[in-house]
Amino acid sequence: MKRLVLAVALAAAPAAGLPAPGSGQEVWLAEEPRSEAQAALAAFLDAGGFAVWTRDTVLARGDTVPGAVLLLEGTARIAGRIEGDLYVVDGDLFLRSGASIAGDVLVLGGGFYDSDVAEVEGAVTYRPSEPLRVRPARGGFEIISEVEPEPAFEFDGTYGFHLPTYDRVNGLAFPVGALARLSAAPARPELAAGMTWIPAREDVDYRLHNSWHLGERVRLGLFATSAVVSNEEWIRPTWYNSLAHFVAGDDVRSHYDSREIGLEVEWRSPEPPVWEDAPRWRVVAALGREEAADFLVRQVTILFGDEPPGPLRSLPDYDPHLQVADGSLWFGRLGFEWESQGRDGHTAMGLGVEVGLEDELSRVVAGIGPISEYDFLLVEGRFSARRVTASGHAVEAFGIGRLDVTGRLPTQRHSMIGGIGTLPTMPLRGLRDARLVYAEAAYGIPLVGDVALGGLDAFARGSGGGVGSENGLRLYGSIQGGLALRMWDFKLEFGVAAGSTLEPDDPGLIGFIDVRTRKSHRPTRMPPPR
Repeated sequence: MKRLVLAVALAAAPAAGLPAPGSGQEVWLAEEPRSEAQAALAAFLDAGGFAVWTRDTVLARGDTVPGAVLLLEGTARIAGRIEGDLYVVDGDLFLRSGASIAGDVLVLGGGFYDSDVAEVEGAVTYRPSEPLRVRPARGGFEIISEVEPEPAFEFDGTYGFHLPTYDRVNGLAFPVGALARLSAAPARPELAAGMTWIPAREDVDYRLHNSWHLGERVRLGLFATSAVVSNEEWIRPTWYNSLAHFVAGDDVRSHYDSREIGLEVEWRSPEPPVWEDAPRWRVVAALGREEAADFLVRQVTILFGDEPPGPLRSLPDYDPHLQVADGSLWFGRLGFEWESQGRDGHTAMGLGVEVGLEDELSRVVAGIGPISEYDFLLVEGRFSARRVTASGHAVEAFGIGRLDVTGRLPTQRHSMIGGIGTLPTMPLRGLRDARLVYAEAAYGIPLVGDVALGGLDAFARGSGGGVGSENGLRLYGSIQGGLALRMWDFKLEFGVAAGSTLEPDDPGLIGFIDVRTRKSHRPTRMPPPR
């Protein structure tokens, strides 16, 4: 959209390097603003009443410009005063000692070099990555965007292939995916599609997600999925869970078959430049319908040992950790997540709320009959933080809590702890129920090597948690310590743990080996639960 502005001439142009302003020149944006910074520029152009500088400019100490200034493509060195806003597009701005700006400073697509003794009375916005350029047109200047068009088709992962996964339900699974988009169409529609081939089950999982962008920060989507899902993805990354199960039968997750269809809306924060320690956040709301089913127990190939049985195994054909309330329910979800990443660490938190309304959900319990009262309200919160001191010592913390506020929670919404990744002294997947609380804090001391690249650390960690229902929460804890071999983002831990156990004669003391990642070990991805 053309935004027409007449540049207003300065009353007097000082001779000390200050150029005469552009006079009678039009300046406009060639298209609609794509960001908040570009919207601020559009409002500035609409307001008018500014001088246009189009070549290198020096404003000496003691010189004053009586109004706002727009600098296009040139370089300005300011040591005097500007009695208004100073906007720069595709140029460089140097504020020298004694510089004084009465209004805002906005630099788009250029460089900004500040001074501690310069004064800016308004706000400073620096966006060097804004893809704006200036070109002469029709006797004035047109500000254009040089955004590379998004490709019409993209593969996920590496040529469409993701890392294979391995768990005690599917065995080996091969996921692939791709995305198609129409960038030139209104709302820039996208279709993301993927499937997972599961040879052992002779089955294929799929996901379809159709999105429309209602703005730069708002997205509307329709989704349909049929997949094996889990409530324990927060415990450790999928690639490591797969490797651990293949080697030692150490799958920490419960799994169930979920088929969902629904509508969601996502609202995101503006994306700050990578060098700014600005927080990012997003809000997601979804409505839909889910059908769930459990799995028969299947033993899959494990290199060392056999699959450890669950402590509550009672029925010969089922693993109790996999039993869910077969049927369907309507759900509504609302999630919020916030993250701040800095040079010395990160902080992230999230909150998710889910409302479930019974549709045809029921489960037959031996001796009791069908149970189908599954209207519920579920709340989940997460917190994750990591800090690194100047000496390289690292402090990490994580917490998660899930609470069924009202109603009866279907078993596919239950959560579990136990085993490596939560409480090592507890049996693997030893505790599972409607309510969950878990927290841990760790301290690492570098012994050998480089803080950023890798080395050998000593660590100590305390963990506590429990599961339960409205009848009460059973709490357990453990302490762990040992050595960690660190390389980039990965840590291989060799440690000893002491603490609670479910077995009365068990001393609660074990040695363990674990792999952790500094950034993704405890994700705060919302909105769970699902």
